[in-house]
Amino acid sequence: MTMRSSFLILLGFWNFVSVGLASTLDAITFATVPGKLFMPVHEAIDELDWEIVRDAQCHVTRLNTLELRPGMLRQLVDGTELVSTEQLATAGAVVAAMNAEGEVKVGGFFHGFTLRAGAQRVEVSLKNQRLKGWQGERLVLETKISSGRNGATPAGKFHAGPYRSKLHFSSLYNNAPMPWSVQLHRHIFIHGFSSVPDYPASHGCIRMPLTSGNPARFFYEWVLSGTPVSVTKD
Repeated sequence: MTMRSSFLILLGFWNFVSVGLASTLDAITFATVPGKLFMPVHEAIDELDWEIVRDAQCHVTRLNTLELRPGMLRQLVDGTELVSTEQLATAGAVVAAMNAEGEVKVGGFFHGFTLRAGAQRVEVSLKNQRLKGWQGERLVLETKISSGRNGATPAGKFHAGPYRSKLHFSSLYNNAPMPWSVQLHRHIFIHGFSSVPDYPASHGCIRMPLTSGNPARFFYEWVLSGTPVSVTKD
């Protein structure tokens, strides 16, 4: 073993010792890419003390040593760009394997942190016509919705799925298209729709916008089957 190799191993060891004492952050996971952890780019660069380059639209084009093409980074509905642990490793970070607690240690030169894959949960307020989604303590989604007229959307404790479809057609209402559908309860789905007013307007489903960052698609790609969904009247 060369002196340089020994130095790098020692550096990596002390790096992960320091990570153990550093920040623990809630990761974002997606049902459509199982096993991968994501986090906001701005948090990663703050923790690792990295430099980035942005284009005229403020999109990240270089993350430390990694050159990024348009579309390589996932985004939250509000436009916040996300980076995966795989991309952080490619950019120069030391990334450990996920442990039994669902945590991944990420290190840079004298900097580091731990990403934790927390549980997802969803809350729907029928009174406020809002849907919120959390992962651990991190709010990852907040959007307006339009629920069922005349109390047609049931309140209660449910779970996302098991059925989901990129484009479902209603068997009750003239094969109406329901893009980015996630089953909530029997024939009640959370899905995208072209019209999402600020008041209850559906037959019972929970409509989400297809514009303004496409919350419907984000929810479909993010939410895991079995995630608890609480629907409240107040």
